[in-house]
Amino acid sequence: MITADQLGALKQVNISVSPKKTAQRTEQLWKSQSNAKKKELTEFAGCIATTFHRIYKTGAIHMKLALALAQGINVNPYYLTGEADEPGEFSDALLLQLLEQHGYKQLAEELAPAEEAAKPKRKYTRKPKPVVEEAAPEPEVEAEPAPEPETEPEPEPEVAAEPEPVAEPAPAAVIDITEEDMQALLHSLVILDRAGIASAQEKLAAVKGILVS
Repeated sequence: MITADQLGALKQVNISVSPKKTAQRTEQLWKSQSNAKKKELTEFAGCIATTFHRIYKTGAIHMKLALALAQGINVNPYYLTGEADEPGEFSDALLLQLLEQHGYKQLAEELAPAEEAAKPKRKYTRKPKPVVEEAAPEPEVEAEPAPEPETEPEPEPEVAAEPEPVAEPAPAAVIDITEEDMQALLHSLVILDRAGIASAQEKLAAVKGILVS
């Protein structure tokens, strides 16, 4: 429950989400109360009766009047703001919810049920961290020496090839001919030379050279 002093600390800011619903429901609830109840509600809210009349004329309702009316006549405060469809009943849970919703978290914590605050907090026991055994370092493996690069064999010096022997011309075969045959051949060669045969001319010139040498 909230007290009159705590109500007086609340801001006068409109919290209705449906002015039409707020106006209709507030008027119906206010007019259905007895004069004694109306006086009690105005004293609790710290205002006069016309303040509640203004709600159902404008459709605007601020936190102080919504909680004073809801708690005073036992109705769901969200029914007055237009957020609930049924009148329901007032409860501490709805009170704390509405306060936190509109930025009064500190007041909501102060109004939290005493039994909740009296509950011992669960003692926190820090769990020991598991000990992780370090693995023994692996023995270092000596790196094998890098293989030496294979050296290519030095090229052998080139040996100058020996010149192939020039075949000497075979000696001319000795032909056994008679003097008469030689005269006949020479005569034939002269005839061929006169006929313009080049080979005969060369041969005849060679024979002449031999004879005059």
